Amino acid sequence: MTSPHDDTAEQPDEDLEAVGSIPVGTPVDPLAELRTQRSEPDVYVAVLVVESTSDAAEHQPLYEESFVLLKAADEEEAREKARSFGKELETSYEDEHHRPITWKLKDVVDVRPVEDATFDDGTELYSRFFRDYQAYSSVRGELDDDA
Repeated sequence: MTSPHDDTAEQPDEDLEAVGSIPVGTPVDPLAELRTQRSEPDVYVAVLVVESTSDAAEHQPLYEESFVLLKAADEEEAREKARSFGKELETSYEDEHHRPITWKLKDVVDVRPVEDATFDDGTELYSRFFRDYQAYSSVRGELDDDA
């Protein structure tokens, strides 16, 4: 048993005071590594409209609306990729009557994140709201007439 006057009883505390603090590194932020790791890009859906044109007098413009899936870090990158993809769709050729046909990107209508990228049955890729059903129906009617 040690007595209050025994020097060995207080030695450990004195040793720590003599040494002072020991640097063990910088403070650790457990989320820092997660922030610096490259995460998987998000999935976006872009709505593109391309238009066919021709110098032929009887040519009627034809439009194609397409929904394109893109992977991007953010919406700005997704929009840039959508425009680039739309530009890649541009082409010119001669139809069966040797008339020149040109397809050009008309518009990137919309770019939105895909909320649920599981791609199971029923996964919603794109939706939009509108108030004028008659105008919507007229476009749909035109599409049915072309079929």
